[in-house]
Amino acid sequence: MTTTAPAPPTHRFHTARPTGLRRARPWHRLAYIGWLLPRRLEALAARLELAPDGRVLDYGCAEQPYRRFFAPGVAFYGADLPGNPDADITIEGDGTLPVDDETFDAVLSTQVLEHVADPATYLQECRRVLRPGGRLLLSTHGLMVYHPDPVDYWRWTGAGLERIIADAGLEIVHREGIMGLGAVGLQFVQDSLYHRLPRRLRAPLALLFQALIAATDRAAPAGRRDGNALVFAVVAERPGEEEDR
Repeated sequence: MTTTAPAPPTHRFHTARPTGLRRARPWHRLAYIGWLLPRRLEALAARLELAPDGRVLDYGCAEQPYRRFFAPGVAFYGADLPGNPDADITIEGDGTLPVDDETFDAVLSTQVLEHVADPATYLQECRRVLRPGGRLLLSTHGLMVYHPDPVDYWRWTGAGLERIIADAGLEIVHREGIMGLGAVGLQFVQDSLYHRLPRRLRAPLALLFQALIAATDRAAPAGRRDGNALVFAVVAERPGEEEDR
């Protein structure tokens, strides 16, 4: 008799989240993107055009690693699934937020959308809680291996991500790819080998490949990441009141 493992609890915070990636050592298998992504997000946070006393929602906040992007006077709120002690707001069972319309000047969403069961509802909530003229900074996966946290549902092309964001009533201000196709190809080769090796050989393999990935990505011409990338980042704006009508 065979038994089926229970489905992961998508309605509660996953306490085994890989939050150490942002502090990954050079021999971690995702060391380069773990170093690069926060730097690009910090640069893009300036495009939120946030006032020193603005209000920011981190929607799917984990341990709120990006609070440091914003001035001390900014009111920063984290929202996450039940069970996250670092969250200020608990996401409802249907994926919506228990906050009023037009509550925030900016919404931050980093590596969350691929784990959301209903991306359309999630993005509509981003728009709903933004004031007119408020902006969303979102990053999510383009090309990436399966990585449940605790689930993993979606991948996007750049155009597909723009489409689903526009369908939610938000206007794209900026989109960029982070870690281009050549580097992603090397990442896939590394990942195909990594877990097949004895543990003692995994760190040397990752150290070699992560160095090659970094060199390949830095050598890529500007703009080559727009069509194919490990991660896409988007800044989008809720239209002003007159445009909403």
